[in-house]
Amino acid sequence: DFVLSSFQNMLWKVCGRDPMLMLKALKAFFRVGLALLALDSGVGGFVVSPPALQSNARPTSFLLQPPLPEALVPGGLGRYAAMEKALQVSMMAKKSKSKPKGRVATSKTGGFGAKPKLVGKGTEINDQKTSRLIQWLKDGGASVNKVTIADFNGLRGVAALQTIEEGEAVVKVPMELAFNLGAEGSNPGYAAIQLVRIVNDEERKHHGWYQPAIDILPPYEQCDTTDFFSEEELKALEWDEVVEETHARRKLLRSTYEASQIGVTGKHKDIDFSYEEFLWGVYQVVSRAFSIYTDEGGTKYIIPMIDLFNHDASSPHELKCSGGYFQVVAGKRINPGQHINFVYGNGALNNDRILQDYGFVQTDNERDVEQLTMQKTSDNLPGLPFKGMGLDVEGLNDLLSGFSTTLEEDEELMKSDTTSSKMRVSIAFRAEKKRAIRRAIERKMT
Repeated sequence: DFVLSSFQNMLWKVCGRDPMLMLKALKAFFRVGLALLALDSGVGGFVVSPPALQSNARPTSFLLQPPLPEALVPGGLGRYAAMEKALQVSMMAKKSKSKPKGRVATSKTGGFGAKPKLVGKGTEINDQKTSRLIQWLKDGGASVNKVTIADFNGLRGVAALQTIEEGEAVVKVPMELAFNLGAEGSNPGYAAIQLVRIVNDEERKHHGWYQPAIDILPPYEQCDTTDFFSEEELKALEWDEVVEETHARRKLLRSTYEASQIGVTGKHKDIDFSYEEFLWGVYQVVSRAFSIYTDEGGTKYIIPMIDLFNHDASSPHELKCSGGYFQVVAGKRINPGQHINFVYGNGALNNDRILQDYGFVQTDNERDVEQLTMQKTSDNLPGLPFKGMGLDVEGLNDLLSGFSTTLEEDEELMKSDTTSSKMRVSIAFRAEKKRAIRRAIERKMT
């Protein structure tokens, strides 16, 4: 009490007995105290646990005000070292863009404006955004000379420019060029908040930090996971598990966003964002972020260039993290022009999860058959992100007859030019479920 009384008397005298001035001084001391606590914890921002979200097991808090650019790099770098590194990368990228004027030179693609060339079954992409990304990565210490970004019948991906031997790094990206989105958790909204605040931060915009990596991310209009489906498109799936999980995640995301808008104060109070921007961030997290695990737990990263590799369930190539680099390592020899992919989700994903998190459907997915035939469970199967349905032949036939269309009718619907892209994916999903049911019946009958 004596200390508080003395402190109050000192402020009263310093402020010339002005109540308003004294109130401002108290607010300033409070902010300084919070900042010192944040610095002492090593977080670098205010950490809050929204009351509405405390029931979620992990994580129970999220960064309300991510510092910049430190929020973009692993914890191993110090605050000022991180800032200096980001500034150096930004300055190098600006120098490279000035020669030649209006273009970005690249060592392999011929630069922005060059005539696109065929790369295997794809066509090289050399628009301005792509060229700037490649140059920015090189200036930041990434090794990307063996590959290029190409279009494979409307699908953007990575193609080899040269022979890459088994065990060789396909690409290497320094960890400091990745977006560190915080701890791994079941709620993608936390990482989305981190990403959107990074994107909207005025200091980052002013210096151009990480702008080439941000520019290459898909816009809102291209977001195609079930979070963005209409009710009609969800209904067309005719698969209750996905519809129910989508509605549950939408509800969770809405509460996460609303909690993030409460009590935003301090230096980054102007980093506000709309619900649409938040959903855009969620899409980037679920479809592009990688969870990197250490003894201390998992951390989510969006890794420029590596997030452009597509999914192939049979791919032998691997994503690894060592020596301060994220790298894709060739699991077998890669020939020039080859479309390079790796396996999403360690091969554990059925089409329920692939559609909800990536927005596409995998043909002949054996995990769909396992979902149908493995022992019925109330929780997810060990090591798998889905529950077992435990169906016998009779149950499988009942499930197949419960669809409103046949497989053959679905195949005709997908050929129609009048079918929207998301509706076509919905039809493709239920068609794949029917194929999985047929395979399951055949195996049980033999």
